[in-house]
Amino acid sequence: MNTARLTMLCTVAWSLLAATDPFVGTWKLNINRCKFAPGAPSFILGAIQIESAGNGLKSTASGADGRGISSDFTFSCLLDGTPCAVMPSTIPMRGASAVDTITLKRIDPNIITATGTKNGRPVYVDRRVISADGKTMTVVRDGTTREGKKYESTIVLERLP
Repeated sequence: MNTARLTMLCTVAWSLLAATDPFVGTWKLNINRCKFAPGAPSFILGAIQIESAGNGLKSTASGADGRGISSDFTFSCLLDGTPCAVMPSTIPMRGASAVDTITLKRIDPNIITATGTKNGRPVYVDRRVISADGKTMTVVRDGTTREGKKYESTIVLERLP
C-alpha cells in the first residue's frame, strides 16, 4: 500500500472516530456511587440509551425513583439549548424529578449541560461529564424539589458494553 493511500485511510478512520459522540451508548445507574441529598429526588435504578439524532441526541430512559415510582421517557434535542419535549413512554411521569421540557447545550466534546423544566418552571440543571476513558458519565444536578427546597446530587452512570 503506498503512502498516499495509507494517509487517506488513516485520515478517514480518524474522522470516523472523532465523529463518534462520547455520550452515545447505553448507560446504567451505579447506585453505589451516587450521592443524593436528604429529601432530594433519588433513583434506585435506571438506564438510558443515547443515540445520535442529526445535530443532536435522542435519549430513551427508564428508571425508578427513591419511592419506587417508575418512569420511562424519551426526548430528542439539539445541543444548542433549544427546548424539546420530554415524552413519557407509557403513563405520565409522576416522579419527583419529572420534567416536560429539557434543553441540552454542549460545552465541549465530553460536557453537556441540561436544564429540565415542568410547566415552564426550572426543576434542575445538570452538568453531564464523560470521563476521559469514556466509561463513566457523572451528572452533578442542582435542583429544586416540588416543595421549593434546593438540593445538589451526584448521579453516576456506567457505559454498558
